[in-house]
Amino acid sequence: MKPEIMLLGTFHMAVEPEMIHKHSDELSSITASLQEWNPTKIGVEKSFFLEEEINKRLKQFLQGEQAPAYDEVEQIAFPLAEALQQDRLYPVDEMVDMSTPSLDQVFSWAEEHQPELLKEILTIQQSVKQMEDKQTLAGYFRYINDEDYKKQLKRVYMKLTRVGDRQHQIGVHWLKQWHHRDLAMAANILRTAAPGDRILVLVGADHLHLVERFLKESGDVTI
Repeated sequence: MKPEIMLLGTFHMAVEPEMIHKHSDELSSITASLQEWNPTKIGVEKSFFLEEEINKRLKQFLQGEQAPAYDEVEQIAFPLAEALQQDRLYPVDEMVDMSTPSLDQVFSWAEEHQPELLKEILTIQQSVKQMEDKQTLAGYFRYINDEDYKKQLKRVYMKLTRVGDRQHQIGVHWLKQWHHRDLAMAANILRTAAPGDRILVLVGADHLHLVERFLKESGDVTI
């Protein structure tokens, strides 16, 4: 029986702790909803280098010795693992040097040499931000996992490929780094999956569409 994978696109809660303060009561209902799927494993967007530390903190949380930090792993995966009586999380991310070039360098090039293209990119990004529903956590999660949201992110990435010229493929080089992570995450999820598994993976929403695509194309799992 093929392993089943549920990908949940998330936002990085450490960047928006006010969302947790404002909607903390919703977290338990979100956890309860995810528990209904009864995953056998929980994957998280963290590097394997952090596996020992994450599971050490999980153990402390399960023993009542550690309050969860403002982090999607600790706010969602920790309580879910407790509800499922699991004592281990599975990091699936990859450490990738994203500095050659950096995203700032990509945007700086576009600002200097391709201002109209930069305007197109920023317009899409702004429209995406304006559509985000932050009235509730459930609404926010629903939107960043929506097909239209993923479609708009794909447009941004394809426009980034055009930043530069034939001698300076600066946008393409940045995306190679980004997509290295997407491919590695998909590979790590597949390595984690055993027959009969049901794996819930918390992944940053910006990675969602490609990780999902790579998993589907493997033919080895059911999404």
